[in-house]
Amino acid sequence: MKRFIFFLIITSMVQAADKGKPLPPVPADVAGQKTMGVALAESLRGMRLVNQEEIKGNLRIRKPRGKRENVPVTFRAKADGAAQVEIFETAKGTLQIRKTPNKPNEYFFKAPGAKVGKKMEGEQLNQIFAGSDFTLGDLGLEFLQWPNQQVIGRASRLRETCNILLSKPAKVLPGGYSHVKCWVEIHNRALLCVEAYRGEKRVKLFQAKSFKKFEGEWQLRELELRNDVTDARTQIQFDLRAPRK
Repeated sequence: MKRFIFFLIITSMVQAADKGKPLPPVPADVAGQKTMGVALAESLRGMRLVNQEEIKGNLRIRKPRGKRENVPVTFRAKADGAAQVEIFETAKGTLQIRKTPNKPNEYFFKAPGAKVGKKMEGEQLNQIFAGSDFTLGDLGLEFLQWPNQQVIGRASRLRETCNILLSKPAKVLPGGYSHVKCWVEIHNRALLCVEAYRGEKRVKLFQAKSFKKFEGEWQLRELELRNDVTDARTQIQFDLRAPRK
């Protein structure tokens, strides 16, 4: 049985789970919530995608004043030893993210016409990708790497029961987020919604919008990012096709 792929740009294949099992309660004490949060973030970081030779899609961008732009994007994922390499390719640049267990994510951005990619670190991860509202760090789910993780409650999202994971960085970088809340589906650990904040103000909302089912697996067909500051929106739509026989 394949492992499902969780939310954000990549196809989300949600396997059927035993929803009859009783759910362990969220601890009432902060220490217990942090222990649960650290374990949940670690499990999400440890998930790996099945190899994806090529998934085509489009970034449908609506600028603050209503101007619209469509940017074709190609996604690939492959294993490289213990690491997983994820690639987002557009005519405006290519992002490569290398995820290795127990190590920080590595980001490399190759501008159009460049021969090699440039390593991106720190504040550079707040650079936007291909004119959209996604930053490089957004695409790599960088908030799951932050040291402060806490499950602060449980709630329903998209009619699914979710743990609410609160993530905080060791240090807030200029232009970065002060904290991120994400709704993680209890049984399959799919990220259904992510809210990013600066101080007490929410600045971005990421939410799965539609899915398509192939051979018993639900795949993410559309993801929307709303920028609460500028009122811009970016939708990622995938050209999903049935697997070849």
